[in-house]
Amino acid sequence: MKEKLNMCGSKSVKFNIFVYVFICLIIIGMIFFVINALLKNASEQIGYIERFDKTENGDFFALFYGKIWYSSCKEDLIFKVKMSRNKIKGLDYFPVRLFAWGKNHVAYCGEDLKELILVDYTTKKEVYRNRMPEMIKYISANKQTGEFVIATEKRLYLLKSEYVPKNKIYTFSLKQIARGSFCWPVLSPNGKYIACGEMDNKENDAATSLVVIDLNKNSKKKLLSERFGDMPINNVYRIIYSVAWSRDSRYVAISTSTPADPSYIWVSVADISKGKTMEFTKNTGLCSPPVNSFSEDKFIFSQGSPGYKEFGDYSNIKDPFRVKLVLLSIKNGSLEYINGIKKNINTYWPVVGLNGIYFTDKGGYFSSGEGCSIYKLKSKRVVQLIKVRGNLVSYDTLIRIY
Repeated sequence: MKEKLNMCGSKSVKFNIFVYVFICLIIIGMIFFVINALLKNASEQIGYIERFDKTENGDFFALFYGKIWYSSCKEDLIFKVKMSRNKIKGLDYFPVRLFAWGKNHVAYCGEDLKELILVDYTTKKEVYRNRMPEMIKYISANKQTGEFVIATEKRLYLLKSEYVPKNKIYTFSLKQIARGSFCWPVLSPNGKYIACGEMDNKENDAATSLVVIDLNKNSKKKLLSERFGDMPINNVYRIIYSVAWSRDSRYVAISTSTPADPSYIWVSVADISKGKTMEFTKNTGLCSPPVNSFSEDKFIFSQGSPGYKEFGDYSNIKDPFRVKLVLLSIKNGSLEYINGIKKNINTYWPVVGLNGIYFTDKGGYFSSGEGCSIYKLKSKRVVQLIKVRGNLVSYDTLIRIY
């Protein structure tokens, strides 16, 4: 009897051990699955658009390929669109305006520039298509809220998305925000404001002011005028090349200039909480658009131009004829030059991501001809990630640090 009890007790202990080990393995498996999923989601991903100009039977057109590059060096083609050169004439200089990399989707224009199309990163399928009443001129994305801002020839819109887990689909709602001619519209990180250029001067429809639209109050405020002092606006007026918010949604930075050939571009910053504006004309001169947020109190941009020796005082600019990455302090306007990049690499178009600072070796927003590379700077080490065969039109890291 005693032996039977011992045997039963032994079996019970073995069973308990088996159950314990089994449960531990399940827990370990779940932890591994979660970690693997997190690592997969946090892996390095870059979305980019490359363009090839073609001629067929006397018809000039451009082919745009939207791709996602992964740190495993795998690439996915997520869309292709053909646009007639006659349709995009006048937009060639800034084709980046027609594409935007969002939180879950990439947005782009259809062939006639009137259709707004969204493709899901995960499924690589089109999830939204809407024909706008007039031609689309600008699209931008907010990676925090998943929203898009669209400026057509006559109106400004906000496109919101919401994921429905039950049906495993996104629903979208498009709302008109304002009427008028706007450029470079950008939604603030907190989703409360839209900063953009506005062209409403009756004397000169090319003159551009910086305005902020309060979405809660449905109001608009001009932060930077299209005028410079008392100078005639037909000859001297503001042009805006990019708009960016600080991470705390307090400051707006723009790359801006007056008419000149070649353009002398600098950085200006507006504090929306105090209504204070700062024109950093001298020390941020020879800016190559765009300007982007680096931290709550700093913006990052490329400074310098190898071929720009036409006019101007360059005494406040370090290495004016080499393009390098620079941080602008909002508090005092001082500049901090980023080290770790060899002088034989010109650095354009900085993007701050989870894994470091990304940049290109050609052109930024400006057309730079075919072929360029995308690099990453991390811990003072530069790595070449992608060699783009066509003309790089747009790019962004799909995982941001805020």
